[in-house]
Amino acid sequence: MSESFVKLEQDDDIVMLGKDTFTVSRLKELMAENMKVRLFHRQKLYSSSDVTASVSQILCQQLKITDKSIELNLNEIRLVFPPKGIDCQLLKLQSGKWISGKIRFQVDANRDQQTVITELEFAPDEIISNEAEEQQNSNSDENLDEIRAKLNQINAL
Repeated sequence: MSESFVKLEQDDDIVMLGKDTFTVSRLKELMAENMKVRLFHRQKLYSSSDVTASVSQILCQQLKITDKSIELNLNEIRLVFPPKGIDCQLLKLQSGKWISGKIRFQVDANRDQQTVITELEFAPDEIISNEAEEQQNSNSDENLDEIRAKLNQINAL
C-alpha cells in the first residue's frame, strides 16, 4: 500500500467507513463537532474523584523545555489520527469508481478562539496514475467510436 496521504479536496466525494457513508464535507463537519466537545469542554478523567480536566487544558498549558526558561505557547495544536489511517472506500464523483484505501483526520485546533478545522487525507491501496486513467478513458472513447461506427453501418442498411 502507498503511504502517501493526500488531502481530499472535493467535498461531494463519498467516503464509506464500515457500513456508513458520508460526503467528505459531512464527515469533516461531524469530526469538527466531536473534537470541539473533546478539546474545549471539561470532562471527568477519573470517575472516582472530583478531579476534572480538559484535554486542551493539559495539552495547551505553557510547555517548558530544557532549563525551564524556554516556554512554548501551545494554544494552537495539530492532531493527525490515526497515523496509519483506517480502512475505507472513496467514491470519487469525477471517475464514478470506488477506491479502497485508508483515511485519516487532520485537526487544527485553536484554544483561544475555540475553533477546530478538520481535513481528511486519503491514501489509496493501489497507486492510481494519471496515465492509467487517461489510457482507460481513451479506450472507452475508442470503444464508443467503434459502437457508433457499427450503428451507422446498421442504419445505412
